[in-house]
Amino acid sequence: MDSATSATFVAEEPNHGLVRKAWDVTFRMGLRYIKNSYKDDPFRTFLEVCLIGFIVWYITKQKYNIGTNEIVLSEKEIDELVDEWKPEPLVPALTEFEREALDKAVMIDGPNGTKVRLASGTNNKPVLNFASYNFLGFLDSPELGKHAVESLRKYGVGSCGPPGFYGTLDVHMELEKQIAAFIGHSSAILYSQAFTTTLSVIPCFSKRSDIIVADEGVNFAVQKAIYLSRSKVYWYKHNDMADLERILKDVNKQLVGRRGKNALPRKFIVTEGLFQNTGDITPLVDLVELKHRYKYRIILDESYSFGVLGKRGAGLTDHFNIDPHEVDLLIGALCYAVGASGGFCCADKDLVEHQRLSGLGYCFSASMPGILTIAAADAIQALEVDPDNYLGTMRENTTLLRTLLKRIPGLQVDGVAESPLIHIRLSPETLVRMKRSGGTWTKTDID
Repeated sequence: MDSATSATFVAEEPNHGLVRKAWDVTFRMGLRYIKNSYKDDPFRTFLEVCLIGFIVWYITKQKYNIGTNEIVLSEKEIDELVDEWKPEPLVPALTEFEREALDKAVMIDGPNGTKVRLASGTNNKPVLNFASYNFLGFLDSPELGKHAVESLRKYGVGSCGPPGFYGTLDVHMELEKQIAAFIGHSSAILYSQAFTTTLSVIPCFSKRSDIIVADEGVNFAVQKAIYLSRSKVYWYKHNDMADLERILKDVNKQLVGRRGKNALPRKFIVTEGLFQNTGDITPLVDLVELKHRYKYRIILDESYSFGVLGKRGAGLTDHFNIDPHEVDLLIGALCYAVGASGGFCCADKDLVEHQRLSGLGYCFSASMPGILTIAAADAIQALEVDPDNYLGTMRENTTLLRTLLKRIPGLQVDGVAESPLIHIRLSPETLVRMKRSGGTWTKTDID
């Protein structure tokens, strides 16, 4: 027995010595590493100590158990909590001004047109309508109405499908050709709504890495379209060509020497023909000159100038006698002066065909009803046949109304003389008097 115990001890002693030796070597190497790292890179030592401390804290900290803090409620307590709970409103409460504006909203009894009857009126007499975009009177034209009723029996009230999926009618293609020929551009594409036309065209061509230089006075639809494009946007002062040129120069300087994927972004100048918010007209001659000088493309929204400006009513290019091909993307609306619905975009054929595949409003919205398509075609044809009659009457009415409004003291009439969009504002002097009198009309204003 003593000999066996002695043999076992002799066998274990060398193993124990080997472990101790290995531990000593490891400890010395670790100590040498710490000394060298502290000497050469003290920040790394500090970082490693912090990480070790965090690991120790995380392992030893108390774990959160969901079941430990569970509160058991009785049925009665649950019912009381449900009764007391009040959900947050989805929208904020209306202000006094918003409520008053909704209560005083005008409702028309019967068809819209030059003369209308108000549902809120007391005497039910027809009144003149100065608040619509029916500049040429097509909205209440008996000839256009008669033809529209006849087309209703043939095409029905709607298409129930997008243009690319059994929603295209023969009258759609005919109207596209008619619009392109009337404006003088290569090709045109038809959208079912004017607002979605702008929202579709601009994001279809201008992407995240591209550049847009836009007039700060553009309408809401153009603003939202620019936002949806996610492009780099620069705003120039309203109709200020000197400020526009300054921005174009600065942008081109920033692009000099640029390398990589976005070295040559697409660059656009975006503006309106006839500004909805001011009644001003874009100086298109200067715009085209800047376009060629600084290598930009023009996107022109002619929603309110189509059918209004120019000798033929073909818009801003007709007004300044400029080749429509100088405008790369020309957006228009058929729901204002034309009195129908929908919108369009005139451009080169390749750009139009691209929209048929990538224009969201074209691909995913039902096409324009046949009755409205025919109404738009008839209105454009009538304007082509007798432009002097329609445009002459509109301009006479515009001049007369401007003259009468300017006679009213305290009013400021804005917009160019050619614009049927007349903006009426209180003059600064009247606003000062109203402010001094507590926000009410004074006797001087009433007189």
